[in-house]
Amino acid sequence: MTKKMLNLMAVAFLLLALFGTSIPAQTLEDIKFPKLNDIKIPDVEIVTLDNGIRLYLLEDHSLPVFDVNVRIAGGSYLEPADKVGLADICGTVMRTGGTKKYTGDEIDAKLEGVGGAVETFFGLESGGAGINVLSEYTDMALEILAEVLRRPVFDEEKLNLAKVQSRSGISRRNDDPSGLTRREFQKQIYGEDSPYARHTEYATIDAISRDDLVAFHKNVVIPENIQMAISGDFDKKEIIAKVKQYFGDWEKGNVPLPPLPEVNYDFRSKVYYAEKPDAAQSFVRIGHIGGLVSDEDYAAKIVMNSILGGGFGSRLVDNVRTKLGLAYSTGGRYISNISHPGYFFTIVSTQPGRTLEAAREMMKQIESMKTDPPTEKEMKKGKDGYLNSFVFNFDTRGEVVNRMMNYDYYGMPEDFLQQEKAAVEKVTPEDVMNAAKNNLRTDEMIYVVVGNEADFDEPLSALGLGEAEVLDISIPSGETRRELEITDANLEKGLGLVRAAVAAHGGLDNFKAIKNLHTAGSHTIIMQGQEIPLQFETTKVLPTQDHSVMNLMGREMIDIRNNDIGWATDPMTDQLKEKTADDLANDDKENRRANLFIMQTSDAPDYRAVYDGSGDLDGVAIEYVALIDAAGDPICRLGFDAGTHELLCKEYWGQTALGEGNIQERYSEFAEVGGVKMAMKSESMMNDQVVTRTAYTTFEVNVDVPAGTFDKPE
Repeated sequence: MTKKMLNLMAVAFLLLALFGTSIPAQTLEDIKFPKLNDIKIPDVEIVTLDNGIRLYLLEDHSLPVFDVNVRIAGGSYLEPADKVGLADICGTVMRTGGTKKYTGDEIDAKLEGVGGAVETFFGLESGGAGINVLSEYTDMALEILAEVLRRPVFDEEKLNLAKVQSRSGISRRNDDPSGLTRREFQKQIYGEDSPYARHTEYATIDAISRDDLVAFHKNVVIPENIQMAISGDFDKKEIIAKVKQYFGDWEKGNVPLPPLPEVNYDFRSKVYYAEKPDAAQSFVRIGHIGGLVSDEDYAAKIVMNSILGGGFGSRLVDNVRTKLGLAYSTGGRYISNISHPGYFFTIVSTQPGRTLEAAREMMKQIESMKTDPPTEKEMKKGKDGYLNSFVFNFDTRGEVVNRMMNYDYYGMPEDFLQQEKAAVEKVTPEDVMNAAKNNLRTDEMIYVVVGNEADFDEPLSALGLGEAEVLDISIPSGETRRELEITDANLEKGLGLVRAAVAAHGGLDNFKAIKNLHTAGSHTIIMQGQEIPLQFETTKVLPTQDHSVMNLMGREMIDIRNNDIGWATDPMTDQLKEKTADDLANDDKENRRANLFIMQTSDAPDYRAVYDGSGDLDGVAIEYVALIDAAGDPICRLGFDAGTHELLCKEYWGQTALGEGNIQERYSEFAEVGGVKMAMKSESMMNDQVVTRTAYTTFEVNVDVPAGTFDKPE
């Protein structure tokens, strides 16, 4: 007997056990469900402390758990345009950076010991903090919360770590074409400089200092901006007393919050295109500005959303995906916000060769909402999806008290959800049609398309909306040109320091005598506290032949440069691919700032060496020289020991495993090789964080190079 037959018999046996010898012939529609019980909303007690902190209290003794959700009025809309990311980093380092009483690591240890959590964050309009612990640790959690909110120290090391993590996110932001499409769509809705759409760049992250975090916290995290939704296993009188103990002496800040910025949207019909040649699918977003929850037809738009693009059974899914097979993923909705207008969007991901076909079908379904009345089945789906899930708004007491806190902040009635539910129940097909006619401006839609137009079924101009505007999705490096004083005196002193360093490291003749080198050793990559070792072996024939092999946890990565051509292992596919013109240009850039090249060409440099001041490195006096090319663009910045003229460090803008940023290489353990002194160890740092370490076990010059070393491997 087959397994399939056994499974069928088991099902039959279960049905017989449930219904007796005769199995009722019913369809899903025949099954009658009893009316849901009425939802009883527990009473939330609101208490305002003398300093303005508002408490929302809801006891729940069903579990020995204590929860606090803090809302902090004020968010990223307050940060300056040149420091986007400030609020997010402030929210992170408030917690990780520790307080005057506890370091961040000490807080981690205390909470891990009791299985608790205390977190902080900032979003667009507001920030927040949260506590979740067993109720027996209520005092400890409240003390930590008070420390984190009131007395954060914003430790520089944790700030630098947060900045590295932000840069890493920036470097990957174009990897996800769906997220890219959403980001560029929001820019067209709100404006690329609007707080509702702007995003971090390397330059904005680099501009953020500890003083900025301190000032943001001082102006925003103040008692009159604080609300606390408290639920769980506690006694109201006791918890009010405990909150006063930890927060009652917190003085008001009296810094009024600026209002949220207004949204000024220009209705238009236009196509925007972001090229992503490596995207396996095309992504298309179509829509325009949205509305507010206070709109009179808000309830009708809830039902409209479900009918148009709310999952299986919606018009977009049934037609674009199921009937026509144009997409694996499609949907859409009209977003209504509380504080500022949302936006209407529909989205599809499709084969590149069906991009415009899918876009036209999406528009057809949007238009149908204005011309084809919802069927009885669609109305049932549109309402039932909302009404049947309504109960989940009340499945925990924490949800209830948090909602009351937010409603209170925005001046909304406590029974807003009940009013919304009653309004949805009354929505008619005519209401849905009117909502579509009044809100879906099908003659003024914007399209944002991401993909490779060369593979599209038609050019984007075939949509009849003119030529597509090409969006620049490149990630600015964030590198800023140093303000150098390029004077004859500084040029003379700068080149003099370079030549003094050449002499200190062995002399120009010995450097020029080096024709090739063979090295081997280890690199260690440091990421999030983890050290990842790899081995390398490299053969170079100067200036533009290079064969490198790296072994990372059993994976062999090859990189070859043979003058005007080269090959490298693709880390995603492990396949050897020919280097592009950009790859070769990047090789040239790296070669140009190589210490050996700088020393060898110091008698007739193709760079300008500009004296760039002095400083110290770990207590050693340093003199700096900036190297720039003929156009004035930076190559690197060298740091020489002011006494011995040894090269101790080099700075440049580059890429690491943690993202792009300003890198400082530090050199140590010099040894003589072929008559010159070379560093046998180095470490690369970004924002005072070590990201890689290098140690040479082999360093040889003018070796015999086997024939074919720089040929493409078979």
